[in-house]
Amino acid sequence: MTALATAIRPLWTLIESYGEDPAEIFDSVGIDPAKLRESNERLPVAACNAAWLRASTRIHDPAFGVHYGEHWRPAMFGSLGYAWLASVSLRRALHRASEYFDMLIERGALEVKDLDDGQVLIALSYRGNAFTLPALADSLLSTLVKLCRISCGDDFNPSEILLFHSAPPEQSAYFSYFKCTVRFDADVDGIVLPKAILDEPLPGGNKAIAAMIDQETVRYLAQLDRSKVVERVQAAITERLASGRVASETVAADLHVSNRTLNRQLQAEGTTFKAVMDKTRQKLADAYLAESQSITQIAFSLGFSDQTSFTRAYKRWTGQTPSEARG
Repeated sequence: MTALATAIRPLWTLIESYGEDPAEIFDSVGIDPAKLRESNERLPVAACNAAWLRASTRIHDPAFGVHYGEHWRPAMFGSLGYAWLASVSLRRALHRASEYFDMLIERGALEVKDLDDGQVLIALSYRGNAFTLPALADSLLSTLVKLCRISCGDDFNPSEILLFHSAPPEQSAYFSYFKCTVRFDADVDGIVLPKAILDEPLPGGNKAIAAMIDQETVRYLAQLDRSKVVERVQAAITERLASGRVASETVAADLHVSNRTLNRQLQAEGTTFKAVMDKTRQKLADAYLAESQSITQIAFSLGFSDQTSFTRAYKRWTGQTPSEARG
């Protein structure tokens, strides 16, 4: 499992802020500091966790992870960070974070869950479980709150912060940063927000830019594991959509295999080229519809000859027309 290298870069400056030597810590776990500035570089999750663990033993502040957000910038999350900034609402931003969380850390997850009291829970997990390192869990929640404050304004505060780990002896840093109730020994690591704010327009929202960044993110994720033929085909299809003919022959050529070999590999994965094409188009179509692009524009972006063809295909995929899906 791997994580985006730039996403852990703030740990370097955080360690420095405590007067410790980050180079020594990163070197001890086998992380080359130069990789922290490479936009598409990835690091083993085990090495990242080891760096956090080593930092936790060197820094005599159990709440140091809370300050991670102070050192973090949106560009450190790659295209996902930029897509968040271009989202038209917090709901769309969180949807993107949930959909593309593997970009940050494979097998990680962000889920948005409705609660009974007009609130929503934004829960974070890794491999279906809470994060075992308290500082790492603190850092993720502080970064998520920082993202929300960048988009919604500095006066944004959650309703409540939930932390799976137990309370440290000194808790003032948590209340100072999050500016809300902080509940330790919770069932999950997460943030509770008023549901009403999710659909408020964000001043920096830009549907067209967000859609363009989505395409780049889909390509990046599809290329994470080049050994998986389905993901490789999805990446090639996304690259060719709206810019040329997309067929199994052209995609096979892009992947440097014969068409027969490509179809045999897909069959071994229990799918077909058409099924992968449909899934890729539907995923992009859903994102574009949420951004309120015109249906004609979406049709051409996905390589359809006209709006009617796209509408017919979308209804076949989902059981409803694009207009109905948009509501």
